[in-house]
Amino acid sequence: MNELHLRQKIFKLIRNVPPNKLSDLLEYITTLEKSIEKQSKVLSYASSWNDIDDSAFDELTTDLISNRSRNTKRHNE
Repeated sequence: MNELHLRQKIFKLIRNVPPNKLSDLLEYITTLEKSIEKQSKVLSYASSWNDIDDSAFDELTTDLISNRSRNTKRHNE
């Protein structure tokens, strides 16, 4: 099903929504839109790791457990 056909089908279904359910539909669409925006923001960070050199990446990931344990010890002191 192409995008145009899907949109036409959705509009047809919306026309049949009873008036007392329109606010619920609007709330659902708004929530869906916000989740799409949030997902887009999160995914925008994914490519930021592409330019990091291998040694820096290894240091951040391989030593993660020891770094966290050192930080925890500092907070407990």
